[in-house]
Amino acid sequence: MTATAKAKTIPKLRSNYSWQLRGQLHLLTGFIAGFVCAFMLLLCIYDVRNGINCWPTSSSSISSAATLRLTPQVEAELDLKLAPTRVLCMVLTCPEYVELYAQHVAATWGRRCGKLVFVSSENYEPLGVVQVVEVEGGTYHDLWNKTREGFRHVWLEYGEEYDWFLKADDDTYVIMENLHHMLSAYDANMPLYFGYQMRRYNVSYMSGGASYVLSREALHRFVTQAYTSDKVCPGAKKMGIEDFYMGICLQNVGVHLIDSTRALPDDDKPRFFPLDVENYLYNSNTSIPDWLLEMSVSEVYTGNDCCSNYSIAFHYTKPERMYLYEFLVYHLRVYGQKYVEQLPRRWTFSEILEMFPLENNSDIKDLTQMPEKPDNF
Repeated sequence: MTATAKAKTIPKLRSNYSWQLRGQLHLLTGFIAGFVCAFMLLLCIYDVRNGINCWPTSSSSISSAATLRLTPQVEAELDLKLAPTRVLCMVLTCPEYVELYAQHVAATWGRRCGKLVFVSSENYEPLGVVQVVEVEGGTYHDLWNKTREGFRHVWLEYGEEYDWFLKADDDTYVIMENLHHMLSAYDANMPLYFGYQMRRYNVSYMSGGASYVLSREALHRFVTQAYTSDKVCPGAKKMGIEDFYMGICLQNVGVHLIDSTRALPDDDKPRFFPLDVENYLYNSNTSIPDWLLEMSVSEVYTGNDCCSNYSIAFHYTKPERMYLYEFLVYHLRVYGQKYVEQLPRRWTFSEILEMFPLENNSDIKDLTQMPEKPDNF
């Protein structure tokens, strides 16, 4: 190559190198700028979450009123994710049902409880079953005594550690996430009691088989005021109607009953069910027993409109069906299906007083002569 050719080639190489270097610098500059913008945005979001305005209010281009704020709904969702409601699950069982039912509760939905406590007439250490009544007091006719003593036990042992206390039977299946969703609208410091509302002898109460939930304040009142007084709450007795008695006790100490059909706006379908789901899905009232139709406060529907999309509990669930529900709820996916979800707003206590007033049970004079559970019920 001649000297003249070399002289022409060198500037061209330098020019190509300069363009390559300039392109790399542009790429690097863009990367740094993107990183800084992303970092500033995250920092701004952090400031807003902590009540700090990250935008200048004196700027002429931004109004002083245009401060970036998270909506109450977003605040509530963030709060729930950071601090979910603390729920203790108290499950009634008996020695002969520990292996037949209780162990399957522990292996399925019970794993999602903040604390799972089985109460029975005998201890069973492998599952943490606690004896709360005498050995001969573990039959179906002792449900009231077992519930009464079980609630006293969990209050004394765990009362300050949990916000809500779920009572369920060992043949009940509970979707805990939907329970958290409903309870997020309420304050556990209010005296509240949720479930499937029924009525007999002119007294409202929540179905025991469908399970029911007490707030921390409701359980506190039950143990410190109702449990100790035969004047406001039936004492220990065989053949007691557990759920009916509990309704009397709680209302007599100022606890408000909230039927699940009215617990949240825009959803008037039940969330707790005294029967298994198949009884409701069959589109005929012949699948619903007469006693349920007679005592239910809300109308009983069958077919696909029977139940809330956020149903919580189903009774009379055999162990094999518990595992079926586990698969259908937590593992089965429908391709392309998307849900738009949000948490409900919080009710104020004044709204609860207006929506769910206490009933007048003054016509029940003598609690020592309470009706008993019939054998065929």
